[in-house]
Amino acid sequence: MAETAPESQDLAFTLAPLPVEGLAPAVQKLVGAPPAAKLMAAKGIAPLRPTELLVAIYQLSFDEDAAVKAAAETSAGALPDKVMLAPLGESLPAAVLHFFAQRLAPTRTECIARILYNQVTLDATFVRLAERVFERETEIIVQNEARLLRCPSIVRALFMNKQARMSSVNRAIELCARNNVRVEGILGFDEIAKSIQEDPSAVDPAVADPGFASVLEKVAAISDEEVGDAEVTGSTEVTGATKERSTRKSPIIDFTRLKLHEKIRLATLGNAYCRSNLIRDSNKMVSLAVIRSPLITDTEVVRYASNRQIGEDVIRYIANQRDFTKMYQVKLNLAQNPKCPLGFSLRFLPMLHAEDLKALAKSKNVPSALAVAARKLVQTRSAKND
Repeated sequence: MAETAPESQDLAFTLAPLPVEGLAPAVQKLVGAPPAAKLMAAKGIAPLRPTELLVAIYQLSFDEDAAVKAAAETSAGALPDKVMLAPLGESLPAAVLHFFAQRLAPTRTECIARILYNQVTLDATFVRLAERVFERETEIIVQNEARLLRCPSIVRALFMNKQARMSSVNRAIELCARNNVRVEGILGFDEIAKSIQEDPSAVDPAVADPGFASVLEKVAAISDEEVGDAEVTGSTEVTGATKERSTRKSPIIDFTRLKLHEKIRLATLGNAYCRSNLIRDSNKMVSLAVIRSPLITDTEVVRYASNRQIGEDVIRYIANQRDFTKMYQVKLNLAQNPKCPLGFSLRFLPMLHAEDLKALAKSKNVPSALAVAARKLVQTRSAKND
């Protein structure tokens, strides 16, 4: 079984001004100049060499003058490549590289590549970039195997980046598993790694990437409205609009044909259509990945809380999350769902409105112990009101 690797200490660092005595004379002079001169430099307009200009902008981002600080923050991501490319490949302070990496748009691919190839770049910078860069840059990250093993948080960031190719993510996970490094933050990491190791095509770009990309493309054509319509069961009223949407020809995805590592990543990063199908998967790691997805909505949580086809592990997870149970409808749906562990249902009873509590007391679809507790609470409330 994989062991959790110690994270790089670089992940704990915070940006701070560089020591003034270590700055180039021209930069020292500038950061001590009048506000007007500093503002010009913060906007990228100053008679400095490119390396000095980047350091000056970084230093001015901590300036007490709000206008200077704001200008530095803005210009950091707007300087042209011809100004930035050379310095980003040189021995700039790691904090400066991190500062600019955070502010460069993913489309600034040449600048980002320079940062990724720079030996001074911190692991924390790799983590931030791995979360949002495009395919070419994720490949640069994956090729840096020593860094991935030293800082597995980079692998987690790649896993969460929809732009990262499936084969690239799989290679990074397989590398860690082969070297007994567990990646925290990826649900079911051991199961995913085993699935990848048992499937040679998982790391083959010619096989893994087109297949996964095809699924993403097909599900993207399905709207959230259609997902909601598809999940409504037993409804006595179907509007004309719902009928029209339900008969619309939508791409059909056979989720059962997907490999476990594909399902979990799709459950994490896919849209509502993916989640609505994978929430009922027989493998609890897949269904838990759905409910833990950063993209899941309150509407979905409310719907899942009442779904009796969903596994108890998911219901238990919902009941354990304060962010979910602060919604009244979630508490009510869980209490009415026989899949919800009795301890949670009993805890929610005092929070229910009178009419809902009375309905629960009469329900034959919940555990008898819960119905009895609901009746007792109704009687207690009635006695207090008399």
